[in-house]
Amino acid sequence: MKYSVLSYKYFRSGAAWIFFILGIVLYYIGYFQMDSQSVWKEIFIKGGDILIIGVILGYLSNAAQFLGIFKQDLQDIIYGKEFIKQRKDIAPLWETISKQMFKNKFPAIHKEFLKVIKSYFPENEVSFYNDYESHITIEWIDSKLGVIRVIDSVSFELIADSIDEFEYPLKTWTRVKEEGTYENKIIELVVNNQTPRIEDVGKYHENDDICHEQKVRLKGSTKYEIHYVREKTYNINEDYYIGFRAKYIVNKLRVCLDYPDDIDAIFTCRGTQLDFEDVKNSKRRIEKKYKSIILPRQGYIFALRKIK
Repeated sequence: MKYSVLSYKYFRSGAAWIFFILGIVLYYIGYFQMDSQSVWKEIFIKGGDILIIGVILGYLSNAAQFLGIFKQDLQDIIYGKEFIKQRKDIAPLWETISKQMFKNKFPAIHKEFLKVIKSYFPENEVSFYNDYESHITIEWIDSKLGVIRVIDSVSFELIADSIDEFEYPLKTWTRVKEEGTYENKIIELVVNNQTPRIEDVGKYHENDDICHEQKVRLKGSTKYEIHYVREKTYNINEDYYIGFRAKYIVNKLRVCLDYPDDIDAIFTCRGTQLDFEDVKNSKRRIEKKYKSIILPRQGYIFALRKIK
């Protein structure tokens, strides 16, 4: 479609030049063609000012708008995930940025503080646990001897770094002086609505502690819905606390302990930044939740005591 030279389209595209040229013409007439005492001299000069300044301001505003868009696009590229992946200077860049962030608060221990922060970031297949829930039930096997059965029903969402195969560990520690009453087994395990094979790694002793380790091979997803039930039998007089120490980062945790009337239980945090919140506490139940992030080696402890 052809447009006339006098059409609005052509006028709009060339208006800036038209106003600029008209402004120059008005300046020329005002300064060189008008008598210095004439009122028209000032009128022509002011008219030229309006046209020239209007064109300059319009240009600057359009340039600023363009530069703003360009700057945003450039930031999207520079700070984009794909671009950052290719950078070889992530560690020194992070150190420089964190130094600016923390220099006013930690000038003397900046490097040590940064090392601690870096140590919490996952470098293996597991990124973090999400919505970790544990329901623990204590039952008497023989109250006179102090033998109890502890059933721990655990559910959580495991977020993996990739779909590649990795080994998920199932490990527990128990203090046992006489192994005659000790028993430890996983009676149920479901991962993404399927039952994987549990490999028994074995158990080893460290003084009076027994570490029982098993593992499950997982692959093909970056999110695993895991539920398992562990049943342990041991003497409460030998091992008098039940605890959780995170191996990976945990996002939100909820724990519930049900116990007999003749057992006293106390709950305490294990190095967490915030306190656990009460959900329900009664004579035979302690239920707590943590709404924030639990870092590796943090968790909780239930201290148990048989009431005589």
